[in-house]
Amino acid sequence: MLKRLLLALSLGLALLTPSLALAQAIPSPEIPVAADQNVTINQEVQAAVTQIISQGTDANNVPQMTFTALGDNGTTYTVNTGDSLSTGLRFGIAVGDRVILQIIDNGDGSQTAYLGDMVRTKGLFLVALVFALVTLLVGRGRGFFALIGFAITLGLLFWFVFPMILAGHNPVMISVLAGIVMLAINLSLAHGLTRNTAVAFASCSLGVILAWLFSALFVTIVKLSGLADETSVFLYWQVGNVTIPQGLLLAGIILGAVGVLDDVAITQCETIAELKAADPKLGGRELFTRGMRVGRHHIASTVNTLVLAYAGASLPLLLIFMADHTVSLWRFINTEAVAEEIVRTLGGTCALVLTVPVASLLAAWVWSHAKKSSLRGFTEHEHE
Repeated sequence: MLKRLLLALSLGLALLTPSLALAQAIPSPEIPVAADQNVTINQEVQAAVTQIISQGTDANNVPQMTFTALGDNGTTYTVNTGDSLSTGLRFGIAVGDRVILQIIDNGDGSQTAYLGDMVRTKGLFLVALVFALVTLLVGRGRGFFALIGFAITLGLLFWFVFPMILAGHNPVMISVLAGIVMLAINLSLAHGLTRNTAVAFASCSLGVILAWLFSALFVTIVKLSGLADETSVFLYWQVGNVTIPQGLLLAGIILGAVGVLDDVAITQCETIAELKAADPKLGGRELFTRGMRVGRHHIASTVNTLVLAYAGASLPLLLIFMADHTVSLWRFINTEAVAEEIVRTLGGTCALVLTVPVASLLAAWVWSHAKKSSLRGFTEHEHE
């Protein structure tokens, strides 16, 4: 158990260390805080709400509030959300809540405080704690290693993938490399260094390549620019090193597929190993055939899962277009933002579907050539 953990951590640290030198700080632009004032932020402070002075709706019938808050710098500020949130207060505020205030020097010695956002650190910590406890209670030892793998995945993303892309490297190649490394670490942590893990890793690696190829093909066929939303446009124009918007789109599809590939591959490998352990006389062809019967059910559920996942992630976008009754269905589907979501779904799903027979074929070949001693070892250890 300790050996498995140390091996995975060593691999993760070996990859993370050189990437630290490539991380580049991106300066935050000065942003206006009120629609009707040309002001910029002079400082930003955290503060605790001490009193709710008034609350109600403004002339546009949107909720607003006036409150006082004690800043961490010892200054008490009076904040009218109507000055900074022309679209209305989007969340409830109570005494004791912590907020982020954007402070403006007025030039005459006075200051104006605008509500920037809520401080969500404590809430996020509680959510993460609940997630960890549920994972540990249900998954036990495997849940613990899954959490370690989760932490390493976040580390790879924030200290390797993102800095490398911002440094100007090809986002597709970086995502493919990182995806394969993530799979190697997480599979070994969650399932141990076993024969099934090796087969699943080989299958997943091929799946990552397939996700790349299908996504690149579909993006070319549909003629997507990778600049369908404001965030992509801002990144493209403001961050000089990011010069391949299509590459960012492909990288996102690849990383999204990586998260499901291991589930598909390990399920098929474990299924075929169990079939072989139950009936050692089964040959490779029979193992593959029976494994694919299970795999087809997995394909059906996985396709539906991905469609719903992408639809959920892009729900506001889809609703905006559907709410506009002047736009025909053809025009709706033809919009680049919608076409991009379709390609995200279908590109990654094609790779996942093909990973099922790939994993089944590799596992059937490996276990059909396994010796009886290997089968005994599997039944005693690998499937615990």
